Amino acid sequence: MKPGELIDLCIECYCTYSPSKVTLDSHLEVFLAKIDATDEGDAVFIKQVVYGCIRFKKLNKVTLTALYFKHGTQVSREDYHLYMVFSYLTLIRLEDMSVAVFRKFVFSQDHHKMFVWMSFIFNSQTLNKWMKEEWCRIFDEQYVEDDLIAKLLRNLPEVSEMIERLREIASIKDEDDIAATEDKKLAKTTKIEAFNLSKAKPRMVPEPFPIYLGNPHQKAIPATLYDADADPTKKMVDGARQKARDSVAKKAANAKAPDFATAKLPESKVVRAGKYKDALAQENEQKIQAATRYVPAQPSDPAPALKAAENASVRLNMAAVLREDALLRRKQQEEAALIRKYESELRDDSEYYEWQARMRERDEKKRLEEVETRRVQMLLSEENAKEARIQNERDNHRFASEMRKESGAIRQLYRLEQEQNLLEKRGMVGDVKESEKLIGPARDALRDQKNMVGIEAREEKRSLAEEAKERRNQEEAERMEVVRQIRALESVPVDRQAHFDPTTVADQAKVLLEAMSLAELQERLALVRRDHKEQETVKRKEILQGKQAREDDLIHKMSMIQKVRGIREQDAKEQRKRKLAKEHEQKEAALKIREDAQGRLQMEIERKRKLRLDEEELLKKEMERIRIKEQFLAAGAAQVEEKKFRELESGAERKLREFQEREREDHEAFVLAMSNEDKNRKGVMKRRTDGKKSFLKDYETRKREGVASMVDALAVAHADKRITVSKTRDFESSIRDRAITADPNKHLVNTKSVLSARKIREERLGLPNVGGTLGRTGLTAREEVHERARTMRGKDQDGAPGASSMVSFADP
Repeated sequence: MKPGELIDLCIECYCTYSPSKVTLDSHLEVFLAKIDATDEGDAVFIKQVVYGCIRFKKLNKVTLTALYFKHGTQVSREDYHLYMVFSYLTLIRLEDMSVAVFRKFVFSQDHHKMFVWMSFIFNSQTLNKWMKEEWCRIFDEQYVEDDLIAKLLRNLPEVSEMIERLREIASIKDEDDIAATEDKKLAKTTKIEAFNLSKAKPRMVPEPFPIYLGNPHQKAIPATLYDADADPTKKMVDGARQKARDSVAKKAANAKAPDFATAKLPESKVVRAGKYKDALAQENEQKIQAATRYVPAQPSDPAPALKAAENASVRLNMAAVLREDALLRRKQQEEAALIRKYESELRDDSEYYEWQARMRERDEKKRLEEVETRRVQMLLSEENAKEARIQNERDNHRFASEMRKESGAIRQLYRLEQEQNLLEKRGMVGDVKESEKLIGPARDALRDQKNMVGIEAREEKRSLAEEAKERRNQEEAERMEVVRQIRALESVPVDRQAHFDPTTVADQAKVLLEAMSLAELQERLALVRRDHKEQETVKRKEILQGKQAREDDLIHKMSMIQKVRGIREQDAKEQRKRKLAKEHEQKEAALKIREDAQGRLQMEIERKRKLRLDEEELLKKEMERIRIKEQFLAAGAAQVEEKKFRELESGAERKLREFQEREREDHEAFVLAMSNEDKNRKGVMKRRTDGKKSFLKDYETRKREGVASMVDALAVAHADKRITVSKTRDFESSIRDRAITADPNKHLVNTKSVLSARKIREERLGLPNVGGTLGRTGLTAREEVHERARTMRGKDQDGAPGASSMVSFADP
């Protein structure tokens, strides 16, 4: 993509991002898929710019606030996001992308906007007075000075040329804009737009059916034509052919093929026309390339190139003239700045460059010494690491053995705890099973209560549904009545024809001060058109005058450029002559130095050869003297050997005694260390065993207390449950007694049904009928019911009995 398109896509991606709806990564993926970014570099650039703008949001906000405060009349609020993107690129990514790439992004935007931004951000006074204090509130002061401000000031010489170019283009564009705005001050006319009518649906065209163009009278090919079994003649022909092939192959099996020699192709292929088209086309292409190949001038002989350059003529357009004129003025300004600097300071930078070279040499020497020191330190650290690794392995082995012993003891303790927990859980399971037997009666009572509540809820729901149905029917009747009234009103005819008078003003526009009729509007439009034509004529004259002035200025610049070119061409020739003379002198000086060095080298070689011969002569004489001396000393060689043997023997004995003494001391130290280590180990094990015993004792005590508290809690819970069950049973018995008192016959029927059911069950099981129809008291069921009813009436008359004094009618 182009630089301008990349900047616009970055702004669009940042503006469409909503952190409350989607994450940044998801938004970037959706946006890149939407714009179909096929180039990976463009996608990475968009991601980095959007991430950077969000990450350095505070920095961009402070910078743009200062920009709008200082240049409020030159920038627009609509360009806020554009300046935000360029703020990130300038402050953070300028050196990463290089000034050349940054120049492309700057010149892809509006030149006036970029001139305001570049002149603001690349101003040392603005950075040090306006921005430094605000930036230091966000970042560290050292980071602001070394990274942000220093980076901008370091690239200021390269960017100054860009700022000047933007200044020139912006000034030219301002003049053109002033001329264009006067043309644009025209009244807006009404644009005619077509009606948005619905398009008719295309008619369905039936699918075309295939038309077969074969001969309808042609007979089909018989199936026997390709059937080998149906035609014996084809079998005979195939057999004869195969027999002929076998005989020919048998004859030619032992034949020897002749040796054919192939002719060698020439170096340049000769191809007949019309036979190998590709080869001919390739050969023709090679000839054209050889004829049109560009051979650059050799550096060793630049005369032809210089001669061709002198005779060449280049036609310049307006852009080339302006570009060369700007380059000329910039060079003039640089030369003037150098002259003013020399006049004010009266010195050059040679001393600084010499000092810089000495410092660099010293730094390099120091760096080499540091490298050697680090190498020695690395070797020492490597040896220390080896020793530490070996010691660490020993410690790990000792620690592992101790841990294995300790883990065995812990496993044994854990096994005992598991067995104890298993016994406790078995006891708890038995208690829970006992308590579960009491759940059935309570569950039946709760089920009856919920059934009653459900019946009441269904009755209430049915009544509410009937009321809602009646209310809906009433509302439906009211709506139908309103609809009938609306239809009756719509059936009345209304006159909707509008009458237009072009000389009158609409009623809605009478409240406006500038309201006018259509006729007055047409007259005013005619006056405006006439004024517009007059302004257009005047503007055309001004444009022609401006063009003529620019042409004169361009001609003047062309003449100045031609003069400067002539002067530069003469200077270049003289400089080349001086350069050639200097190169010739350098070659002669180098040749002289080489000859002197060769002479000195030859003299040094001769001197060393002479010294080597003298040393060899002295060595021969010394060897002769040694040989004569050895002859004199040969007589006393036996005594010397014996003395030497005795000295060696005494030395070996002394060395052996010292070794034995050292081994004895080492053994005593080892025995003492082992005894101390054994003593320490026993002490540690004793302390560990005592601590474990105290822990187990404490643990048993806490466990007994916990079991006792748990048993007490279970007993209390069981007692509460028994009290609850007894109260529930008393309550149910009182309810049953009241029901019997209210209706004894009903209970009698239930009692009879229960007795008959028990009798049938006993007969099926084969049990003897013990009681017959008599209860536990020897009375019949009817007599027992009447007796209990009389008892209950008597108690009710005497007083109101409580729940605990009610008679429980147990089933017989």
